Amino acid sequence: MATTQLFAELLVIGIGAAIWLALLVGAVFGYRVEAGLPTIDTPALVALAGVAYVLGIVVDRLARKAFESVELRLSRSILGTGGLPAPHVLEREILAASEILGSQIQYNRSRFRICRAWVFNAAFITLAFIAWNLRVRVMGVWQGCVFAAIGVLLCTSLAWAARTLARDHYNNLKESYDFLRSRQSMQSG
Repeated sequence: MATTQLFAELLVIGIGAAIWLALLVGAVFGYRVEAGLPTIDTPALVALAGVAYVLGIVVDRLARKAFESVELRLSRSILGTGGLPAPHVLEREILAASEILGSQIQYNRSRFRICRAWVFNAAFITLAFIAWNLRVRVMGVWQGCVFAAIGVLLCTSLAWAARTLARDHYNNLKESYDFLRSRQSMQSG
C-alpha cells in the first residue's frame, strides 16, 4: 500500500475522531457555537491534521480489535482452516505476484478499514453530540431523540457495511489466490 494512501486513510478516520473529541471538550466546557466556528489559519490546520492522523491510528487499532472475532469467523468460513495459507500470507503472495490483483485487494481492505473505524466514530460522535447537547441545550428532547436514532441507524448501517466489506475481502483473497495458482499450473504444465 502506498504511504500516501495509508496516510489519507488514517486522516479520514482521524477526522471523525477529532469531531467526537471536539464535541466532548465542548460538552465539558459548555462551548456554544453561536457565531459559527472559529477560523483556522494554516499552521493550526497542519497541527490539527497531525492530531487527526494520530487519532486515526488509535481508532483504527481499537476498531481492528473490536472486529477481530468477526474477521476471524469470516476468514475461517471463506478460506477454511487448512489448505490455504493465513490471510496475511495470501495477501502478500498476491501483492507480489500481481500488481492489478494486489491493487484491488488493497483498495477493498482500505474501504473495510475506513468503514470499520467509522462504526466507532459514528457511535462516539452520536454520544458526544448528545452529551454536548445536554450541556448547552441546542436541541429539544424530540430533536435529540431523532439525532440519536439517526446515529444508531448510521452505526448499524456502517457495521453491516464493514462486515460485508470484510466478507468481500476474504472472497477476493481466495479468488485471486486460486486464479494465480491455476495460472501458474497452466504455465508450468
